[in-house]
Amino acid sequence: MNLSQIPQVISDPITATNKPDVDAYVNCFGEDATVIDESQKWSGKAAIKQWSIEHQFNFNVRLEPQLAKEVSDEIVVTCKLDGDYDKTGLPDPLLLDFHFVIKNDKIIRLSID
Repeated sequence: MNLSQIPQVISDPITATNKPDVDAYVNCFGEDATVIDESQKWSGKAAIKQWSIEHQFNFNVRLEPQLAKEVSDEIVVTCKLDGDYDKTGLPDPLLLDFHFVIKNDKIIRLSID
């Protein structure tokens, strides 16, 4: 899958992160969605909103997709991250894999590693 084939349901939260627009970001998730990040789990839109504010929006995180592929029931997008977070000890560039599971045009699971 090339970057131009990333489904809208996945490109929308990336765009919302980069704007930044918390409400548009959270609206991309299903009501019972789950986010797994830094070995922690957040379930439901309210928890995902809190996570996104604390871990993305407060640090002006910007995502630049580098690679996209389908793996089983997931679409994995490798993104280059930048922002105002502490970069001490992190690789440069910082590349993370975003594992999206989609159902009914909503993200039902996002795992970041």
